[in-house]
Amino acid sequence: MSDNWKKTTRILAAFSLLAAIIACGGSDDDDGAGDNTTATGTADTTGTAAAQPAGGPPAALELGAAPVSLNVPLPPSFNLTIATAGEYQIDATGASMDPEIFLYQGDQLVENNDDGGERLNSQIVRFLAPGTYSVRVVEHRARAFTAQVQAQQLQPLTPVGAVVPGEPLQVQFPDFPILQRPRNYRAAARAVTFTVAAAGQYTCNASATNRRDPKMSIIQNGIVLEEDDDSGDGNDAQIVRQFAAGTYTIRVWDWLKRGDTTITVTCNQG
Repeated sequence: MSDNWKKTTRILAAFSLLAAIIACGGSDDDDGAGDNTTATGTADTTGTAAAQPAGGPPAALELGAAPVSLNVPLPPSFNLTIATAGEYQIDATGASMDPEIFLYQGDQLVENNDDGGERLNSQIVRFLAPGTYSVRVVEHRARAFTAQVQAQQLQPLTPVGAVVPGEPLQVQFPDFPILQRPRNYRAAARAVTFTVAAAGQYTCNASATNRRDPKMSIIQNGIVLEEDDDSGDGNDAQIVRQFAAGTYTIRVWDWLKRGDTTITVTCNQG
């Protein structure tokens, strides 16, 4: 696939997302300066609107008055302690509501998700290093609700083959209909093993048929050592790194989580 084609697919994906936002009526987050929020519309020159300070009754927000302070507290949260590096899944459900998860470590946002689970439920699937994380849950439209939150460690993907240095390995992907595509990269990926007998530099490539855009990650002991998208020819993925002797997992998938393709994985010393 050419770089132009990739840009085209990304533009089309962006337009699809924009159309979905417009269809839902849109939302206002950062229309003000910096990270501030501005809501525009028509209003009478006199009157009041209710504001809800944290932990108190609604205060009056007077039209045309000077800005007033509103203390916005952190959303309800759980502390999640990870003892072992690996891949984890965090889910938040809320009946007919629209939960959203924000995963923090200290003051650093690790990832947030809105509709990655079934229907309007949120789901985060990612590799996590040992440590303590904050799982913060809000309702996407700022409504009160009761969320059910769950976290679990995932088992490694079952390998579908083994890469031998210097020998291409073809990894088959079934067709994923557009309305039934995997929700996350784990579900869209296939895993293979790569055993390094002699430590040294290796170059691993992933190329795909059917105009797909392969991505590739190198994993060992529950840690993603490196991930790549387009460092090879065209849209091919390529990772060049020093490998210690041992067994690694290589995951490959299509950037847009499409199937109906064959991804060829090759690792050569040097």
